Amino acid sequence: MPAVPSLLRRRSAAVLLLLLTVAVVTVLPGGAAQAKRKPAPATPPPSPAKHVGVSTEGAPGGPELQELITSIGQVPDEVMWFVAWSVPGGFPTADAERVRALGATPVITWEPWDPSLGAGQTTYTPRSIAAGRHDAYLRQWARGIRAFGSPVVLRFAHEMNGTWYPWSPGVNGTTAADVVGAWRRVHAVLVKERATNAVLRWSPNVPFPGSTPMAQLWPGATYVGQVGLDGYNWAGHLPGTTWLSFGDVVGQGLDELSALTSLPVHVSETASPEKALDGTGNKAAWIRDMFASLRDDPRLAGVTWFHHDKELDWRITSSPAATAAFREGLSSR
Repeated sequence: MPAVPSLLRRRSAAVLLLLLTVAVVTVLPGGAAQAKRKPAPATPPPSPAKHVGVSTEGAPGGPELQELITSIGQVPDEVMWFVAWSVPGGFPTADAERVRALGATPVITWEPWDPSLGAGQTTYTPRSIAAGRHDAYLRQWARGIRAFGSPVVLRFAHEMNGTWYPWSPGVNGTTAADVVGAWRRVHAVLVKERATNAVLRWSPNVPFPGSTPMAQLWPGATYVGQVGLDGYNWAGHLPGTTWLSFGDVVGQGLDELSALTSLPVHVSETASPEKALDGTGNKAAWIRDMFASLRDDPRLAGVTWFHHDKELDWRITSSPAATAAFREGLSSR
């Protein structure tokens, strides 16, 4: 038999080595060939939803809410209204059910006062709440919320860092410690009554000269389910103010809150007039800027528009341009 040429011998050896390698890889489970495969890229988690809420006159039982829904072309994610502790009847189940039927979350600004008596009233003081003197009322609400069964956001004692409510430090002898104590008492009763569907939203006002520092009023992460912030573009209609963008209105407040908590912030009351007192400004542009901030700022969880003709015409429908801008913003989320 003639000798195999050296080149052919080398090729035969190479083929044999390749066959042996394939055999080993095939036999060994999870072998080298599999180990070298690049894992499929992980699917990024979905971005948290940015909520848009509204507060209207007569909400949620009045016609204003449905008229607004027709104007903006969508049901808002949240519907917010105000309930004072002096109003009898306990948790407003019928109103909450109206909101739930729309597919929205009920948000109740829960005000411990009798508004007819103004900031001077002393029936529902933070100190008396903290001492447990209103526990029967709290239990009634807690049981009503638990029976309702769906999430309910309670914005208890909002804008507590301001100067215009009886639960603000410095009003009627109220201290920051009283405010914190009242908050913790409300939380304790909700927990004891197993109202696990109640979410407490701590909602200060944007800082201003003379406001109480938020850190003094912070009840602690254990006691807070959500964080809010209230701020308006007063645009010169309130002394000492000028036209401000949405970002300028809430910027300092977001900075203060970021030092207290990593929870995203729901701007729970905001709005702008059509024009500044000096005639400058543009409400439609302000609304577009608000939605841009909502999309782009990771610190923001949502916004609630104060759709009321009160101190100023804050309504979304104050002009066709403002209404169109709001509709566009809702669609662009």
